Amino acid sequence: MGPRRLKETDLHIHTVGCYHPGQLLDMARDCYRRINWNRFGFLDRYEGIFGVRLDPVGIFERAVDTGSLDELREVSVYEYRPGGSFEEFNITSYFSNAVVGYYLDREEHEPILAPIVRRHRQEGLTYVEYRNAFATHGEEFRHWHGRFARYLRDASSDGFTARYIIRLDGRAPLESYQEVRQLMSEHPDLVETIVGVDFSGKEIAPRQLLPLYEQLRADRQRCPGNFVEAVVHIGEDFFDLSLESAIRWCHESALYGATRLAHCIALGMEPRVAIARRRERAHQGETVRERRDQIEYDLQHADDLAAYGVQVDADALEREQRDLETREEDTWVRWPYDGSRLQDVVRRQDYVLDDLARLGTVIETCPTSNLCIGGVPGIEHHPFGRLYASEANLAICTDDPGIFDTTLSDEVDRVCEWFQVSPEDLAARVGDPFAYRLAATRTMSTGDSGCHGSSCRGDGLLEGTLQR
Repeated sequence: MGPRRLKETDLHIHTVGCYHPGQLLDMARDCYRRINWNRFGFLDRYEGIFGVRLDPVGIFERAVDTGSLDELREVSVYEYRPGGSFEEFNITSYFSNAVVGYYLDREEHEPILAPIVRRHRQEGLTYVEYRNAFATHGEEFRHWHGRFARYLRDASSDGFTARYIIRLDGRAPLESYQEVRQLMSEHPDLVETIVGVDFSGKEIAPRQLLPLYEQLRADRQRCPGNFVEAVVHIGEDFFDLSLESAIRWCHESALYGATRLAHCIALGMEPRVAIARRRERAHQGETVRERRDQIEYDLQHADDLAAYGVQVDADALEREQRDLETREEDTWVRWPYDGSRLQDVVRRQDYVLDDLARLGTVIETCPTSNLCIGGVPGIEHHPFGRLYASEANLAICTDDPGIFDTTLSDEVDRVCEWFQVSPEDLAARVGDPFAYRLAATRTMSTGDSGCHGSSCRGDGLLEGTLQR
């Protein structure tokens, strides 16, 4: 496989993060005065984080009058800074959310999706898995996701294939998943397009998703023609966890059944760099609940950890576990780092990366995104280097190409430049990302949903708003 193939398949793109400044100008040129710019509290939250009250109407007026995108780019693109954070990135993304929301309110999906597909075709992409989120419920949930999936189905032609991943509600994952199953049961023509479910935004403890993973596994066995697979954002924003627990979350997600893991900064960042990042007490402790889960994990994996040089004192951990049983689960356990413990964290990363390779789990690495929002102090500390040196399966992706003002081709070229890797060596190491696409092993013919009964559908409840 040549390097060109790396620039044709993007497995991790959020639709609401696709809009580059010029696209936003085109989308809002005739309606920017009618947009609810404080949708989702955007203006208030932006001011609270950056200390500036935006005037989007004025920004668009000047862009329309002058043709300059500079001011629009300043507020809609999130650029690298050593102290970058997920919170800053996330609120920046709500600028495009407000524009998208205008069309959602009018039940217009084509103005939302057409510019995305058109641009990706022009960039030379041939296969894309788009992620989308509507925190609604019931019929509305199925209606909107059905319309988006159908548009992407119809857009798949002439060497371009679009697939759809639906974000589930982390507060009610099983109920949310049943909405997806019902959508696929009611609309067999969308089965080929809907390939996965996703969790993004605030990371979710894998133990909370275990029932969902079990249901996904059962449905795959029962309905081999229309199963979906799980991808999950994990190890990206984990300041409220110890480094050990952040690594564990990545590992448990794979063990429980996630096919691909997004980001996994926790597996690639140097521990000494991670604990020195911007937040006070970063990783220096965690809740009693997480500490107890970590003890259970260490006891369960003691032999494997020992093979990597991490010695697990079972007696001490069991005593600590008994002591923690008397404490409230949400209280804080302080656990500072020393040199020895930091070395053990490196060994834990090695263990989990090797086990991901054994399991065949894929890490979706998003170089610019991880640099910008991971609190990475410089390119030399970028987690990609460690991931690349491992044997874990990797796919290079863009995440939110509009918000980071990047393309898949840019991402591949940056990896080669930043890490002094030749395109040929990168292609040999990463392989063909198309091989990691979801639902590739469905057994029935195109368009046959395979399973139409009540066992593959259900009623769920989602609440909230459009999100990343």
